[in-house]
Amino acid sequence: MFEKRTFCVVTGAGRGLGKCIAQKLAARLAPCSVLLLLARSVQDMETIRASIKSEFTDLTVAVKYFDQGDLSTDHRALFLDCLNMCKLSATDFEQVIIVHNSGTLGDITKYAEEFSDRKVLEEMFNINVNGLILLNSAFLQTFDKKSSQRRVIINISSLCAIQPFSSWSLYCTAKAARDMFFRTLAVEDAETRVLNYAPGPLDTDMQVRCREDSKDSKIRQTFIDMKAEGKLLSCEESVEKLIVLLEKNTFESGAHVDFYDI
Repeated sequence: MFEKRTFCVVTGAGRGLGKCIAQKLAARLAPCSVLLLLARSVQDMETIRASIKSEFTDLTVAVKYFDQGDLSTDHRALFLDCLNMCKLSATDFEQVIIVHNSGTLGDITKYAEEFSDRKVLEEMFNINVNGLILLNSAFLQTFDKKSSQRRVIINISSLCAIQPFSSWSLYCTAKAARDMFFRTLAVEDAETRVLNYAPGPLDTDMQVRCREDSKDSKIRQTFIDMKAEGKLLSCEESVEKLIVLLEKNTFESGAHVDFYDI
């Protein structure tokens, strides 16, 4: 998969898992590939871009501000502007990859029966689901089947997509919706490779919220114990597993694959 000239997009690339994915993919992309980083934290992405460029001089790295919850965004312009900047077209690549990492944990301080604020729900699902669908559609329309030999879509999923976590109803629902969207896409388009990858429990800023804010005491204690016992994974460990999965390229398109399945 990594021997082809590629246009690769990583969302939520400013920190944590997204940052690690960008760095690990940069090390494997073929010469003359383009890596587009999307996130709200432009300053963080610029630091990552400079680091990648200093090590991989034959790779073009671009940075664009992107708020996935802002549905008024001109999504196609994110890709077209990058292509224009690089003086390239969609047909110049043998392969295109998008990694949908951007998302939010949302409100985990309430049980399902307590949600009554429409704005909270709108914000949650605009960031995690609606904005993702719009970005993904713009990506596939920009790099259509005629212009690209191979299209690869990676959704960063979660165990929460298939297993309920008490007081995490919004997050579980959003992750399940994302998985089903991409499973459906895989059925509709057999030529596009689609993967729902659950990276496992990562030792990131999100984990701090899991330990401190989860309303359900059992869930909260589970994550406190995992941290204390050293059972949380590093982003590097998880992304290396993802890379192995992509290199083998034997997964069923649309499948949900967990870190512990590999």
